[in-house]
This record gives sequence, structure tokens and C-alpha cells, in this order.
Amino acid sequence: MAETSDTQTRYRIINRVNWLCTLVDTLLTILKLGVGFAIRSPGLIADGFHSLSDLATDILALLLGNVASQGPDQDHPYGHARYETVGTAVLGTVLILVAGGIAIESIQALLSGHFPVPHWTAVIAVLISIASKEALFQYTHRKAKETNSALLEANAWHSRSDSLSSIVVLVGLIAGFAGWPWVEYIAAIGVALLIAKMGAELAWNALQDLIDRGASEEQTNAYMNTLNDIQDIIDVHNMRSRLMANDVFLDAHIQLAPRISVSEAHQINDYAVSQLKKTHSEVKDVTLHIDFEADQHQQKTQLMPKRHELRQQLDTASIPAPERMDLHYHQDQVFVCLIYHSQNQAQLASERTADLIETVEWIGGVQVLLEISNTTPLDNNQKKAGH
Repeated sequence: MAETSDTQTRYRIINRVNWLCTLVDTLLTILKLGVGFAIRSPGLIADGFHSLSDLATDILALLLGNVASQGPDQDHPYGHARYETVGTAVLGTVLILVAGGIAIESIQALLSGHFPVPHWTAVIAVLISIASKEALFQYTHRKAKETNSALLEANAWHSRSDSLSSIVVLVGLIAGFAGWPWVEYIAAIGVALLIAKMGAELAWNALQDLIDRGASEEQTNAYMNTLNDIQDIIDVHNMRSRLMANDVFLDAHIQLAPRISVSEAHQINDYAVSQLKKTHSEVKDVTLHIDFEADQHQQKTQLMPKRHELRQQLDTASIPAPERMDLHYHQDQVFVCLIYHSQNQAQLASERTADLIETVEWIGGVQVLLEISNTTPLDNNQKKAGH
């Protein structure tokens, strides 16, 4: 329940930030385009359309963030977090396109030799844009780090790209007042390159996550150390991971003592999973495969399950059916423990197992035990849970 609550809190923060971005970009789009068309400022109009692209990506981030916040369902058993990664890839791509548009417009303007006449109203609008977008970037970027959200980080850098483009417009306006209007376009090309670099990095990282990029080597070593610190685990190997938004999904092999019970192995497994999630908050899901011997062993057991075949061998050898039969597999052989409640049956079985070991090559040994107490989990003598 705590894990679900943390996830819901995270997406509430993401949603709140995206709504704030949408509101700010809506107001700036109206301001820039309104003033730009009124005074016929091409730089401010272009900046206004840049804010409009920000608004479009804000709406996309809102939609994808809402979808990503949904939990697992029948069609998406691992949840919808990948939608957040898709949104990051889209936002990164939009940044590249925006950068390309800025660069092309700047080059065309330079080649045409037509430079606009600056107006003081445009300066005021641009200063408002720079201040608001930089503040929005700082806030969104801080929340992105707080929630470990690549989607918010992408949106933050989109806000920074708008802020930078507004700075370019301001430089152009000031240079225009000084009689050097071409400076704006040179600066715009430089900013376009920076924006393209940001977008490419965001899109590339998101693409890597979509094709199941694993956790870093440092993270993987930390996960291995957490498991190796558990006393009952002999060895940890074959660890794999994949990223889904800010979550890490893990699977690994753990080697346990070969003769422990299934229930004890299960308890160790559950404890190991809980320790991983407790120590590493980003770990969302863990699957552990339990080994009873080293996977790398030259004589690793390849036998098919032999319990039913062994019962047939016992019948053929006229060995009494035991109360319980424990099997241990090791190096392609089965070591058998036959447990009886009758001393006569145990004695008879002990006398007849030697021939069985000699004739069946996959039987490595047979141990016959006489159990004095025949208490079972269903007996009234057993302690009941909660009593």
C-alpha cells in the first residue's frame, strides 16, 4: 500500500507541474503573438509560435502523465509507466524540430538581408517571457529531480529552450536599436544548436529505455551487494534489469543450501525481495530464481523430475511405500530419503535399497529413516497461527 501511495503522490506532483506549465505557456503565447502581430515584430511572432509549441507539448505531457499514472491492468500487467518514456521521446524530438526551425529561419533572414525595426513594446514582452520561463524551468527541473521524472525533465528543458529563444529575440532587439540587427540571427543559430543537443539527449535516453536498457553498473553492483549481504544466500548471479520510467525491474539467480525445504527457500526469497525494495526505492519488481547448486558447475543437474519414476522403481524392487519421500538432485543424480513410521517397513526397505542403487544409474544413494513422531501440519498437536 505504501508503494502505491508513493506512486500516486509522484504522479500528482507531475500532474500539478504540467498544469502550471500549461497555464504559463498559454498566457505567454497570447502575449507574444498579440504584441508581435500588433507591432509587426517577426522575432516576437516566431517566439510566440515557439511558446505555442511549448503549449502543445504541455498538453501532450498532461495526457501521457495521466495515462502513465494508471496501475497495472489485464492488458498492461506491468503498468503504464512506459507512456512517460514515450512522452519524453516525443518532447525530445519536438525540441530538435524547434531548433531546426529556429536555425532555418535565422539563416533565411540573414541571406535575405531584411531586418525588422525594433520596438520598445517587444522588449517588455520578451523580458516578461524570459523571467517567467526561466522561473518555470527552475521549478519544473527541481520537481523533475524530486520525482525522478524524465517527462518533467524534458518539459523543463523545453521551457529553457523558450527562455533561450526569448533571450535571442532580446539580443536582436537591443542590437537593432544599436544598428546591428543581424546579431540576433547569429545568436539564434547558436541557441538552436544547444536546443537540438538537449532534445537529442532526451530522445536518445528515452529510446534506450523503450528498448529495455538496464540499470547502470553501479546500480547493479549495489543490488548484488544487498542480496549477498543476506546470510542464507550462498551466491548471486545472472542479474538482469530493465528500466520503466523511474522504476527498475530486476531478475536474478540466487543459490541456497541444497537440502532446505521449499517453504524455507520461499521465505528466504520473499525476504530478499523485501530487502531489495526497502534498500533501493527505485526497485519496483523483483523475480528471483532459486538454484540448489552452482549454475556454472560442469556437472550441473539436467535430469527430468524423477519422483513418479522412482515410485515405480520402488514397487518393482518390492520396497514398501514410505510415509514421505524426499529427493535431492545433485550432479545428474538423485539422492533419496525414505521416511517410515513402521520399524519393520524401514528395516525391509533398508535391506532392499542396495540393489536399487546398483541397477538404476541416476540414483546416487538411498537413506532410510524411521520417524518416531508422526506429527503432521494437520495434527491438533501443532501450533495454530495466531494461538
